[in-house]
Amino acid sequence: MTTSSPRNRFSPLQQTLPRDRFSVIRGLIYLRSSAFICGFAFLSALLQLPALGADPVIRANLSVATTTVEQPVELQIEIQNARVIDPPDVEGDHLEVEMAGQSTRYQLINGQPSFSSIFSYLVTPSQEGTFKIPPVPITIDGKTYYTNELTLQVTKKGPNNQGTQPDKPYFGELVIPKDSAFVGEPVPIELRFYFDRRIWYQPYPQGQFPIIDGDGFVTKKYPDPVEKEETVNGKRYRLLIYRTAITGVHAGRLELPSAYQEFLLHLPVTQSSPGFDDFFEQSPFGSPSNAFERKDVKVETNSGSIEIKPLPEAGRPADFSGGVGQFSLETSVKPERSKVGDPVIFQVQIRGLGNFDRVQAPHLEQMPAWNVHPPATDLTPLDEVGLSAIKAFAYVLIPQAPVTQTPGVTFSYFDPAAEKYVTLKAEPKPEIVSGASILPTTSPSPAQSGSQPAAVPSIASVANVSHFSPSPGFATVRQQTWFWILQGIAVIGLLAIGFGQWLRSWNAEHAAARALRRERRRLYRDLKSQDAESVLCAATRLIEVDFLLRSPEATRQITAEEAVRERNVSDPLRTRLLELVAKRSDFVYAHRFSAITPMDRIGIRETLHEWEKTP
Repeated sequence: MTTSSPRNRFSPLQQTLPRDRFSVIRGLIYLRSSAFICGFAFLSALLQLPALGADPVIRANLSVATTTVEQPVELQIEIQNARVIDPPDVEGDHLEVEMAGQSTRYQLINGQPSFSSIFSYLVTPSQEGTFKIPPVPITIDGKTYYTNELTLQVTKKGPNNQGTQPDKPYFGELVIPKDSAFVGEPVPIELRFYFDRRIWYQPYPQGQFPIIDGDGFVTKKYPDPVEKEETVNGKRYRLLIYRTAITGVHAGRLELPSAYQEFLLHLPVTQSSPGFDDFFEQSPFGSPSNAFERKDVKVETNSGSIEIKPLPEAGRPADFSGGVGQFSLETSVKPERSKVGDPVIFQVQIRGLGNFDRVQAPHLEQMPAWNVHPPATDLTPLDEVGLSAIKAFAYVLIPQAPVTQTPGVTFSYFDPAAEKYVTLKAEPKPEIVSGASILPTTSPSPAQSGSQPAAVPSIASVANVSHFSPSPGFATVRQQTWFWILQGIAVIGLLAIGFGQWLRSWNAEHAAARALRRERRRLYRDLKSQDAESVLCAATRLIEVDFLLRSPEATRQITAEEAVRERNVSDPLRTRLLELVAKRSDFVYAHRFSAITPMDRIGIRETLHEWEKTP
């Protein structure tokens, strides 16, 4: 019997060095590390300087702007450039608001650091209608800020919503909250896919969204799906929800065929669960032939229909451009004082709920004193689908003469709830413009006016008008010390911004690989666990992680079985790896429990080391 000596704390190189020389080397390493840390801290502080004096930016948005009665939606309030501890109070008529969570986020935006406090709420409506969530006051450093107002439209479940099918291991459902709408009115819909809790699933291929084939309508872009669990007739399902909106393009009955989505499933093969015997394959002897079955399936929803009504001709305003929904109008002007010929920014904001892709620039009142340029457009969504949003039109107005106000604004739209056209009017904003008019004028002829013609100005007077006093030249400015200080600060700032951009791109390029290496270290610690399931899950995941680290696509989705079959390894190693994957599948899906002995752990580690050393 042999005994092992304690592991020496020092490496062979350290053992050959004298004690004093080793101390000197260690000190140099500490000094070098400290210098690097101090330099990095200084650079981080330099990058944070522009954000220290930034004003707080507050945003509020809903996960979706339309829902059904008793169906909760998520409200999120984000406070940027400020730290807020106490959650703001949110209230709304006929809305039950419940705090769901609080988090913080630190990120770099265009090389500038940004810190955000995020508060999440669950908003559950108790009746149908259109409800306003008023601006929420938030006090920061003694100053009160307000969130933007939000609109939530609540409807009853329409006849298109069929009941779920709890007897199946997986199925789809199409939810349409309304049975009629107008041309151009966006109708929110949900595509729900239910899966038994024992089924592992993922969209196939990755990133694929549901498909709705049909004519006579358009759909909005899908946001990321939402996952949650739901009980249907006493049975727990995992639920994947896709939200979008459809818009009818012409009047008539709009038939919506079944939507479908393809999934890659791992199906447990068992006889112990009622309702699964008719679905899963079984061996001839009545026992499961495998731990699980991998299968590509196309899950379909029910079909539906909705009546699309035409927009009425009676009462249609001349400036109606196709906006359908419920909107409000706001205007602002900057600066409020200017001179003739200086540009003024006149902004018109249309806020509300509707088809913002059809909302065109509003109508401005004709005023000869203003030279109006075409507006720049900006759209800010307030929910995931984009039905609730703010559309801003920024006009550049150049005054041609002294004036005291901006043009008035009108915007017309169709309100589907009231079933009538509405015209919003914004009164002119005060604007003080001073200076001499540059508008072309037509003076009367001498014969018509009966007066003597005006004298032609002399060359001397024209010269006096065009005369100006010279300013110091650039050569004089270059001799000033402050000029070179400003140049040095600008160069340092540009270098800092460039380094920040490079660091951000480098982090983005290597983030996936670093995350996989951290996960690999954690998984090797999990191999020491006393829980057999944790050991097996960690071992199979280590197979996938090592394969992804060698792959040019570190974010690729792959199973351990696929990784083993794709890599060129020896047959004995492939057999041991597949047995390890099968044992984990038996444990997780078929619930075949067996203890893992110390020898098994040693064998698992040796197999994984051999897998990682294989080129």
